[in-house]
Amino acid sequence: MTPASSSAVPAPAGAAPHAPVRQLDALTSLRFLAAMLVVAYHYSTVHFGDAPKTGLPSLGYTGVSFFFMLSGFILAYNYRNLDFSLARNRRRFYWARIARIYPVYLASLLLALPFFWLVWRSIPSPTLQFLYGSSGILAPLGLHSWVPGAACGLNCPSWSISTEFFFYLVFPFVFPAIYLRPGWWTAACLVLWIAVIAGCSLLWSRYSHGSSLMGDLHLDPETEIAAQFVKYFPLVRLPEFLAGIVLFAGWEKFGSRFSNGMLLAAFAAAAALLASIWNALPEVALHDGLTALAWLPLILLGANLKRGPLVWPVMLFLGRISFSLYLTHTTVLSVMRSLDKHLLGGALLAASPWCLTIASTAAAIGVAALLFELVEDPARRYIMARRSQSAAERAVTKVAHQA
Repeated sequence: MTPASSSAVPAPAGAAPHAPVRQLDALTSLRFLAAMLVVAYHYSTVHFGDAPKTGLPSLGYTGVSFFFMLSGFILAYNYRNLDFSLARNRRRFYWARIARIYPVYLASLLLALPFFWLVWRSIPSPTLQFLYGSSGILAPLGLHSWVPGAACGLNCPSWSISTEFFFYLVFPFVFPAIYLRPGWWTAACLVLWIAVIAGCSLLWSRYSHGSSLMGDLHLDPETEIAAQFVKYFPLVRLPEFLAGIVLFAGWEKFGSRFSNGMLLAAFAAAAALLASIWNALPEVALHDGLTALAWLPLILLGANLKRGPLVWPVMLFLGRISFSLYLTHTTVLSVMRSLDKHLLGGALLAASPWCLTIASTAAAIGVAALLFELVEDPARRYIMARRSQSAAERAVTKVAHQA
């Protein structure tokens, strides 16, 4: 055996998705707060639908815009030193994304199946019933957000993960260009967002028939399909993801110019302004990215913070389970309402919707913690370990052939 064949096997290229980086712990915790904002919106809409729409819960759906922007920022931060011109690096990236997202995503779809069937049977429109039912096939493939009418089918929050899959697909190709020319891309993203909002606003004005974008539109196929296109279609939401990448490029070059106090003040001012005038703002713009005015300085603030409550261990754990929380909170709510209906005759909801809301929130956090510990984290580790093992075996084979 030659010296080359007896030397240590080199570290396989697929052993890790990217080089180790310092974790931005505060951003992990902010994920939980954003997820809770979405939870508050959905739970308050179901339990207090007739109450005046005021306060943060009324804007809770904009937490998804935060997730899209944060996703672009974090991916750019983690993969800034990876050469995406190499096919093997793109494969490593995609494999890591699948390991991170898909197992718990699939588990959330399975948990939602019983309620999917019940809702499907109750839809009066044959067109919407067909489209809704098609999500049973499209959702496991991550394709349902591309089909308005199916996007909010099997486990409605999963539409955003379908959209994220598209973002992951394009990231290796757009990130290098944005990283090299962030100034040009800032202007391009703004122009793209304005064009998207203008087009969607025209579409919605044509097919809304006076309905609210955030209302229950299942009785009117034309309006429901238009609403799902405006809210969920991946290309419509792409500017928010690109904004996160642009934000990272700007943070890396100019982040030191902004103090935490300045960023906190910018976030507070933008949030207060949006909360005070949101009823007067166009629904399409508010839903699809206008809240970047508040989210972008908050992301920068979270990236800068290294101490304080947002880096406490309990907050970091809640941040880690936030993905499972987001994916399963509507299913947990359906289970809790079913238990109340069949065991208590609906007494809890009738007597105290607040109690049912609090109980559902606690149950959703508990289910998320279990899913994280039993499915999300173990599956990610297993898939990445299998990837590393396969890469190591290929490396051994290559060395043997060279011996």
